[in-house]
Amino acid sequence: MKKTFALLMTFAAVSAMADDFDTRALFQEAPRGNEVLQPDDVVCTQEYRPVCAEDGQTYSNACVAEAAGATVAFEAVCNAEQTDCGADIDPVCGVDGNTYANECFARTAGVSIAGLGECTVSGCPATNDPVCGVNGRTYLNRCEAEAQRVPIQSLEVCDTDNCPAVIVPVCGDDGVTYNNACLADAAGVESFIPGGCRVRQCPDLFVPVCGSDSMTYGNACHAERLGTRIDYAGVCEEQGENCPDEVLPVCGMDNVTYENACQLENAGVQKKYAGKCIN
Repeated sequence: MKKTFALLMTFAAVSAMADDFDTRALFQEAPRGNEVLQPDDVVCTQEYRPVCAEDGQTYSNACVAEAAGATVAFEAVCNAEQTDCGADIDPVCGVDGNTYANECFARTAGVSIAGLGECTVSGCPATNDPVCGVNGRTYLNRCEAEAQRVPIQSLEVCDTDNCPAVIVPVCGDDGVTYNNACLADAAGVESFIPGGCRVRQCPDLFVPVCGSDSMTYGNACHAERLGTRIDYAGVCEEQGENCPDEVLPVCGMDNVTYENACQLENAGVQKKYAGKCIN
């Protein structure tokens, strides 16, 4: 009864999101390079060239300031001359998701540093420390995966020789729909967007359900689009357990570091030793 109730709640929530708005708007072609979509479809880059606006706020660049409706007063961090931080630009990403001109400005604001470099659009540091999500997608770092609420399977780029058995469709630049991002990478696709090609898109949420075909789908909408009946919420039992969100790294015989022993077993790999793999 509990499993049926959870399934109904999951399906209703995801289906409602798909019906309440045109989800295709979520998956317009991703901005090229380092562009960021701002309100009212203004496209700004992530370049960090701080400007001080007449409202006394510092913006990452003139475009972002104008998109916020602010008038640029001058190019520099506001009040830089009133601090001991100087005007040196050596960006750091704060744990609050904001980019600061340098470590001094972050400390002055009472914000701890999450990583060196500018924050990404999601508010995560731009640190290149890839992890593989259980949805078969490689993320720049743990923060990026957690921002999407995707559990981590392994602590490196997804292994294209052992892609997760999960259906979270992506459309490749070759016009082909792949069951997940890992399989698209394995096929040599250079870029892709979430969702299948030439079909109405589903919300980009990872709320796994098990289909009657014993395959795990990223959410109820994906199963529905493919005409698959849902048996229950969660990862299919045939594909392993719903692993806990804990970090106890283990190295597999495939020389891949997994988040924990549960993820290792789900990948069908034998344990080599405890801890991260030493390459």
